[in-house]
Amino acid sequence: MPQKKPNTVLLYIAAMICLLAVGLFMFSKSNFFSVKDIKTTGLTNVSEDEVIKLMGAVKGENIFLTDTEAIAKKVRLHPLIDKVEIKKALPGTLILKIQERVPVALILSNDGMVEVDSQGTILRFYETWPQKDQPVITGIQVPETIGPGQKLGYPQLDKALLLIRQAPEGLSPLVGEIHMNSDGQVNLYLTSGTQVKLGYGDQFTEKLRLLKELLDSKEYKSVEKAIKYIDLTAGKPVLGR
Repeated sequence: MPQKKPNTVLLYIAAMICLLAVGLFMFSKSNFFSVKDIKTTGLTNVSEDEVIKLMGAVKGENIFLTDTEAIAKKVRLHPLIDKVEIKKALPGTLILKIQERVPVALILSNDGMVEVDSQGTILRFYETWPQKDQPVITGIQVPETIGPGQKLGYPQLDKALLLIRQAPEGLSPLVGEIHMNSDGQVNLYLTSGTQVKLGYGDQFTEKLRLLKELLDSKEYKSVEKAIKYIDLTAGKPVLGR
């Protein structure tokens, strides 16, 4: 019996590989790989329905053709969402890892309260006091033309937010108001009503550490009700009655 020629075998193998490649390609385009499920993690203040609406018509789309970067860009349009990472789980699931913006302060405006994150991005507007309490920043004007998702690029606001970031653990809940004077001075008002003078500059770490130590001390607690202000402009606390 005559043997097959080597090139005939090679042609046969090449044809089989081509048929397999075409089959796999056609299979990858089938409904088996259409997006059927969307899963989200990291949501607290944003509902999953809001995220899915921002994504657009994704379900039914071939998962290999799904542009995750374009979808992430759409989802980041939500003012409360900071970062989005999307992964594909075959055959048809998109997994969204979402990092929300965290509110750190409220700005007192003419029409109510403006909630901002640590970068000065506007999150929400409130006509009345929100349920979740945050330090209130005063002495800053919020334009009527700006809305959620936009950043307030004011040096005074940046300075106030820096102060919040530099505050030691446990001090922020004791701060009711951060007032930014037009001349650059910074004053705190504790929830007890006591004024704290911090002076100028933008390095508050040491002053805030001293303030927390003072507020925690037995000596201060014994005279707290008689104290009207705490002066930290020179570094060392000076109590005023």
